[in-house]
Amino acid sequence: MSARVFEPPRPPRRWGLWIVSVLVAAAVLAGAAIRIVDTAGRCGEGVHQAAGGECVGVTDGAYTFENMHGLSDKIRAENERVARSGQPSVAIAYLEAMAGGFADRGPEATRQAVSGAYLAQRTLNTERATLPKIRLLLANTGRGDRSWRQVVDQLIAMKGKEHLVAVVGFGQSNDRTAGAVKRLRAAGLPMVGATVAADGLGSPTAGFYRVSFPNRDQTAAAAGYLKDQQRRHPGYRVQVIRDGNEEDAYNTSLYEDFRAAARRAKLDVDDGVIPFRSGEGEEATAGNALSLVADKVCDDPEPPDVVYFAGRGRELRRFIEAAGEGGRRCPTTVLSGSSALGVYFGTGGEGHRDELALLARRWRYSGLTVYYTAFTHPEISKEVYGGARNGAFAEFERTFGKEVGGPATGLASGQAMLGHDATYTVGKAAQKAVAVYGTRRVTDRMVLAMLEQTNGRSKVRGISGYIAFDPDTGEPVDRPLALVELRPPTDTGEARDIYRFVAALRTGR
Repeated sequence: MSARVFEPPRPPRRWGLWIVSVLVAAAVLAGAAIRIVDTAGRCGEGVHQAAGGECVGVTDGAYTFENMHGLSDKIRAENERVARSGQPSVAIAYLEAMAGGFADRGPEATRQAVSGAYLAQRTLNTERATLPKIRLLLANTGRGDRSWRQVVDQLIAMKGKEHLVAVVGFGQSNDRTAGAVKRLRAAGLPMVGATVAADGLGSPTAGFYRVSFPNRDQTAAAAGYLKDQQRRHPGYRVQVIRDGNEEDAYNTSLYEDFRAAARRAKLDVDDGVIPFRSGEGEEATAGNALSLVADKVCDDPEPPDVVYFAGRGRELRRFIEAAGEGGRRCPTTVLSGSSALGVYFGTGGEGHRDELALLARRWRYSGLTVYYTAFTHPEISKEVYGGARNGAFAEFERTFGKEVGGPATGLASGQAMLGHDATYTVGKAAQKAVAVYGTRRVTDRMVLAMLEQTNGRSKVRGISGYIAFDPDTGEPVDRPLALVELRPPTDTGEARDIYRFVAALRTGR
């Protein structure tokens, strides 16, 4: 008799439970995947990785952008101190390519400007019995401002949640900066430009103001200065060198504005503009073109007394190098606009000593003298306020050394002064709003209204001088810009004491 094998009955299939379990597991895996992707695309809260790997977005200092090490920690600490105080506060965003621009705005200049903004925040927050307190945000648009639209939209979304009342900075004159200004103006966020020169940013529609000078003001001052030289020195010759790259709004308007200013001033200018063409993708050929330009200027049997260089500082540097190539002499004067700072674009640190030493040798051989119309200079501050030892700049210099550190010689570029004044002007407008509207909650519209009133007797005492705006255009009024000699580096490749003040110039505005 065969044995039977006992088989217990199979339990009933629980299809519902099985399906639910599978769905839950899938959801967990999907959520994990989303978090992985999100983490991979995020550099920190409010900051995301853009194409090319750079981190762009807005931070209160918790995330450190390239070139902002140490400084971000100070800004974050000040923001946290404001938050702990429980007092009413507003946020101001500093908008710029934090690692430096793409043409002539180096990382050193950007860091100096943001340092100035931080010092303005500290000054405003330590004023006794004043409200609101200031929180400073850093908004990085990425190299070449390529992520400007994403970052601007992020700022607009922060008006309510973060109580953002204004945007300052705007480091470089290009189409992307113009797009950012247009978008922020439409959103009702007031702006104060710190170091931007493009003509097209001003508008009868309120919203954009600046403590820097547009190209038309710079060229008016330059033409007036050159006309004075012609009065003093009969036969004084002026030649023009022009960058013909129409895609660059800065050099195009610099050339057109200078032509118009020369006509108004009745300045005699040599016929025959000497052209060259720059471009982001043509860096090598631009150098070749500027060698030809130097040949035409320096090898002329009767060279001009001055050439007006309607181009950016990066190309001006190539012209200087070409002028002194092979020990050639070229004892003439070059006058250019505010972008001349770009001669030292991206040359900070030990790694650039050799190239700066070469620049020094070429510059010395040539005998060139280089002037530019600067937005400001420490000597302008001393002249406006009538004293050096206890003036606005002297206190600023002491505070800079204590709070930021680094060589004080860099302050002569004016970048830290302008970053301070743009931020400080917004902070004072917010304080005035409290006095005028009798409220402890300040809005962007209130700040805009107070910026509109920043003129006449309601000026702001900035580091660079009194700050006032044309009520119709938002452009600066009633303040001088500086004529500065840009000097060669040392023979060992150090950029020290390179900004020598020459004169204060009036724009006629």
